[in-house]
Amino acid sequence: MKENLDNVLDERLTQLLAEDETLEESLTQPQLEPLLRLAREIEALPLPEPNPRALRVTQARVREAAILRREKARRGGLFLSWLTGPRVSLAFTRALAVVAVVAVIGLGTVAASADSLPHSPLYPVKRTTERVQLFLTFSPSGKAHLHLFFAERRLNETLELMSCCQSVDDAILMSMLEQTDLAIKIICTLPTPEAEPLLNRAAELTAQQHTCLSQIRGEVPTDEWCMLDEAIATCRCYEQILEGEISDMHQPTVVPE
Repeated sequence: MKENLDNVLDERLTQLLAEDETLEESLTQPQLEPLLRLAREIEALPLPEPNPRALRVTQARVREAAILRREKARRGGLFLSWLTGPRVSLAFTRALAVVAVVAVIGLGTVAASADSLPHSPLYPVKRTTERVQLFLTFSPSGKAHLHLFFAERRLNETLELMSCCQSVDDAILMSMLEQTDLAIKIICTLPTPEAEPLLNRAAELTAQQHTCLSQIRGEVPTDEWCMLDEAIATCRCYEQILEGEISDMHQPTVVPE
């Protein structure tokens, strides 16, 4: 019964509001009269009008917020364009990076982080400082030197972790190989006078990596053998590349007649 009344009410409201019939014609069910009269009264109510003063205040606030937002964006854009424009040298931009790092973490913290190991609170500072050093280095040979230095650091960290934890951190091991790879790629593009000392240094380092990883293989848990074997094979590959580069460098230059 209730469901039938609901249907009748929906139908009568639709016809009444569409003015297809009058209120009196819609009252086929006496119990619907209060609801139908209320619907007619609500329909007859005037639409609300916003207060003109409140509307003006709201519009003014919206305009003010838009102006402030544009002004902030303009100032930020001017600073960035000044910072990256032709008047500002790359050296100055990189100097700003150093100032920012020092301001955030402090000189003492940077110095103290140099000997930190993975899982130490200062280790992220150490790695961040390394990235800043690379960013501030202009020449390819300087970058190659840093990559070799960082690769040697990762090897020393691996050995120290092995000494205290009898385990190898795979992320540190992969970083060592990555730094070595980046150094070799740069060195192979350098002219001979710049490349020669770096090639010799890289050859010494890769041989050291190969030897050290081979020595600690028997001391790590067996589930780390596969990772170490892959790293040892990669070091051997680097050694062969460097041996070939050094051999080519010492080949006598044939002058065509």
